[in-house]
Amino acid sequence: MAEAGERFDMPEGSSYIVVTPAAATGGDYVEMEFVLPEGCVPPPPHIHPEQVESYEVIEGQFEVMVDGEWTTLSPGESASVPAGTMHTFRNRSGATVRVKNWHRPAKRFEEFIERMHTSLDEAGIRRSRDPRIFICLSAVFFEYPETLVPARARDRLPMKLLALLGRPLGLPPGSR
Repeated sequence: MAEAGERFDMPEGSSYIVVTPAAATGGDYVEMEFVLPEGCVPPPPHIHPEQVESYEVIEGQFEVMVDGEWTTLSPGESASVPAGTMHTFRNRSGATVRVKNWHRPAKRFEEFIERMHTSLDEAGIRRSRDPRIFICLSAVFFEYPETLVPARARDRLPMKLLALLGRPLGLPPGSR
């Protein structure tokens, strides 16, 4: 379980910092801060079957897509994604973005972030253009189906294939 202040750095420069871990809220929510450099690898469009995800921009211009519609948020602005709704985010602003993030209930979201970080680190992935990032991301996604799932059929099949390709390559390390 993650602890307050724990930081998960990804190869492309993004960081996910645990502000309030799920254990401190009895699983009601997990609060994190996302630090996203310009051009960071965005998550594929996905849904949280039983979680509401909320964002509040601290610094920079943050783009979030909810149910197919993109919105740019500025500092102090927020967005909420209802459970079961397709969404993703990106940073094309030219500067670093800092965003507060909540998942209600927490489910295993912080565990998913920690697993992604550990998998990429143990695989020796150190640069943003390493194609193994997408293999690890795909495989780890399918380990947490109660927390998040690819939203579109056109993404699910390639991600399943990448996850299967990863097995003989030993990706992600420690696969279950």
